[in-house]
Amino acid sequence: MKVTVTTRHINNAQDSEQIKSYALKKSKRIERYVKAEKDPSELRFVLSSEKFRDTAEISITCGNIKATSSVETNDMHTAIDNAVDTIVKQLKKQTEKKIKEKRRTGAKTKEDIVETGLPLSTESSESENIQVHQLPSKPMSVEEASLQLKVSDANFVAFRNSENGLMNVIYLSRRGKKILIEP
Repeated sequence: MKVTVTTRHINNAQDSEQIKSYALKKSKRIERYVKAEKDPSELRFVLSSEKFRDTAEISITCGNIKATSSVETNDMHTAIDNAVDTIVKQLKKQTEKKIKEKRRTGAKTKEDIVETGLPLSTESSESENIQVHQLPSKPMSVEEASLQLKVSDANFVAFRNSENGLMNVIYLSRRGKKILIEP
């Protein structure tokens, strides 16, 4: 990682060197969150002092990760610390976002699990008594589901409603009425 420290308007050369070494020491915290071996990366510190204001500006670029921070206080060391903290928060957020995206792409849907033959539940004693029936993947209207209920010998029909795409159940009550359940 290429680290550049620039000081502006700092009168004493000894103070300038101390501040530069302090910034380089703090840059090690930032390097933990950046994989410099994969992408060329650059970390820039711009430290300036005007009257009673000390400003620390940090910008980092590494591949597609970019973060900037600017803090203004009356002490240069505090400004550097706060700017580094802000950069670390930004880098954590960006790396966590990338990890979540990777996890999402690897997730399987329920249909993929059924197709691969993996058991749906881990308890084997309960799964012996359960029969699994696949629902038709084609959506139905309420009228079609009502006709399906009339034709079949079952007391209910679960179906995906073609109007709204949600799962619905239509069943016969004890009195012989057809009742539709919508989420």
